Amino acid sequence: MAQRLIQPLNRARVTASYKWGGAYQREFGALHYGQDMTGGPIVYAQGEGTVAFAGWDNVCGYVVGIVYDDCVNHFDGGHRPLVGRYYHMADVRVKKGQRVTKDTRIGTVGNTGKLTTGPHLHVEFDTDTRYPAYTPTLTGHSNLLKRGLRGAKDTTVDPMRVTHCKASGPDWQAIATGYGREWVDPRDAQIPEIQ
Repeated sequence: MAQRLIQPLNRARVTASYKWGGAYQREFGALHYGQDMTGGPIVYAQGEGTVAFAGWDNVCGYVVGIVYDDCVNHFDGGHRPLVGRYYHMADVRVKKGQRVTKDTRIGTVGNTGKLTTGPHLHVEFDTDTRYPAYTPTLTGHSNLLKRGLRGAKDTTVDPMRVTHCKASGPDWQAIATGYGREWVDPRDAQIPEIQ
């Protein structure tokens, strides 16, 4: 049965959207293949899945990758397994091969790694579950993450297309957008609520 993934932070503010506008690209010289958010500070798994990798990455800091079971895309109504990748955490609380649920703490919001300008969580989603550690965010391999293959089709997915806000207990989630339109798509705060 397909699952609806929920936010990784119960209280979240989106600070940089997925491939939104040109401000991020002008600032950092690359597209933003994920979504940045502040809040938390506890980072939870977003649904049921298996940890594909977890630990210290010498570019993105403390990272976790989870292959989630069949996930609903509320934008197009489809569903499929997805990889969720989480970067810059202050710590990691899970291990490779561990099964997780939405109640599993995977880490804490942090400011680790080279590609960060302040405390936040970077979240990426990808349909390529065969190679969960491959990311278009990197221009070269690091010790844990791998640069996506040159010339390969972009298999990333906008996190807001597969994320839902669980506004009921025990999660009591809320989401808002921050900064201006140059960095953040205001629609990111309008994800579907589930009970």
